Amino acid sequence: MKRFKKLLVYTGSSPDETLINRSVVLAMENDASLTWIDVIKPIPRSLRFITGGTDPKELERLLVEEHRRKLVELAGDLFDDEVPIEVVVRTGDPATEIIREVVDHGHDLVIKTADNFGTSEQLFGGVARSLIRMCPCAVLLLKSAVHGDFDQVVVPLDVEAVDESHQSLNRSIAEIATEIARADDASLHLIAVWDFPMEAPFRQRSGDAEVDHAIEQHEAALRAKIHQLFPKTDHSIRTPEVHLRRGSAAKAIIELVQEVQADLLVMGTVCRTGLAGFLIGNTAETVLVDATCSVLALKPDGFVSPISEAVEAETSVL
Repeated sequence: MKRFKKLLVYTGSSPDETLINRSVVLAMENDASLTWIDVIKPIPRSLRFITGGTDPKELERLLVEEHRRKLVELAGDLFDDEVPIEVVVRTGDPATEIIREVVDHGHDLVIKTADNFGTSEQLFGGVARSLIRMCPCAVLLLKSAVHGDFDQVVVPLDVEAVDESHQSLNRSIAEIATEIARADDASLHLIAVWDFPMEAPFRQRSGDAEVDHAIEQHEAALRAKIHQLFPKTDHSIRTPEVHLRRGSAAKAIIELVQEVQADLLVMGTVCRTGLAGFLIGNTAETVLVDATCSVLALKPDGFVSPISEAVEAETSVL
């Protein structure tokens, strides 16, 4: 993933070993800068009366310094000067402050672990979902148990889309998936999902032979578009396996993830609302609910985060 040059890692208060090690390896492989960020939630107003007369803002400042000191010590103990690591600690809502850091300093990849709250089987909780909805750069959500390299990578592609935004996103997905396959010697599973909602009436009107022929032609066209994104001349990676499925895109993607025991899903997210950057596509939203592997989520060109707009508005007032 050599296109990423400014990595931002959300460590939380208890940094995950897999997260830390993976981020350092990525930084070294890509000659990228590496920043660790932790976010402390503000002291609730209801608890401020027990601070012993200490000004809440001063107490928050002391907490920030303590968290920062611990992360700096951890970075020094683990990596010494091998990988320069900048440490940032903010106060506020985690997702909002992570995105503000991205906007302020131009990070191009945010990395965090899957939330894995309580007994829920869902890997991606509130912070992860907010990042995928609103973060202007790519987001890598790592399953804690993932090993060093990715082995099976599932790559959904919307090759039926004709607008430039979707096509550009497909090209970005293909580029990054190829880099991952090359670096980790991973197998790529490319999936395109389509449907034929009026198939039964057409079969009654035109006959099975004509409809079957039309379906074969359409699937051949889909394969051709996929092969354009992943040319056979690239001998540095294994030949990707193409999966054409019909029906619900989210369901088909999750089924393939489970079939091949994927450890990474590389997918695009698309805004489908007039509120810039507030919602992601229905397919991506549904996939996140049931995903059981790590996810690399990419934004389309021109994506504008609502937090980016808020930061710009604050700056203009100042």
